[in-house]
Amino acid sequence: MRRILLTAVMCSLFATPLLAQRAFLNHITAEAGAGFSFPVGNVANRTNTGFMFMASGGPRFNRHFTLSLDFSLHYLGLEDSFVVPETGAEISPGSELRVWTLTVNPGYEFIKQERFSAYATGGFGLYNRRLLITTPGLVPAAVCDDFWNVCITNQPDLSSTGHGSLYKGGYNVGGGVTFGARTKFFVEARYHHMLVTNPTLNLIPLTFGVRW
Repeated sequence: MRRILLTAVMCSLFATPLLAQRAFLNHITAEAGAGFSFPVGNVANRTNTGFMFMASGGPRFNRHFTLSLDFSLHYLGLEDSFVVPETGAEISPGSELRVWTLTVNPGYEFIKQERFSAYATGGFGLYNRRLLITTPGLVPAAVCDDFWNVCITNQPDLSSTGHGSLYKGGYNVGGGVTFGARTKFFVEARYHHMLVTNPTLNLIPLTFGVRW
């Protein structure tokens, strides 16, 4: 009888933290993923399809409604940028457009089953656009790109002038589907718009990842 009581006490001592941990996990949400970033609009003519990474986390208020802080990072290769007018040579092969976003996103799961769910999300926050410019050597003269409003010069040192890095607000909207029970695999598409003109910046990332 004592052994039975001792076993029951030990089981309860181990079970209580596990139940508390499960209850806590039921009230948070998190996800991480990677995929492809597709430029949209006029920026699509000056960049290539790139790759991206994202991560988010936040509270879960009930079975359907969440609020998360989302971070995403996008890299897209530049094309037809910084061309020498006299020769038509591009002096910045391998240059990239880097965009990162930090937004607050409410989300709603409008279909929620045991192993499948569908959700919508959208939010607003801070966006940064930066040109990562590379050159194979000295620049013969100041070479400018009116599309990006940036010039490259080697006088006195190799540098760039203009809006090589820009911070603005922006928003995103999208949705996705998940598969699985506790740990879920998701596929998601969003539309990102940075509140900047000349040029406008719109991206549609397609993300694959894991959601809890």
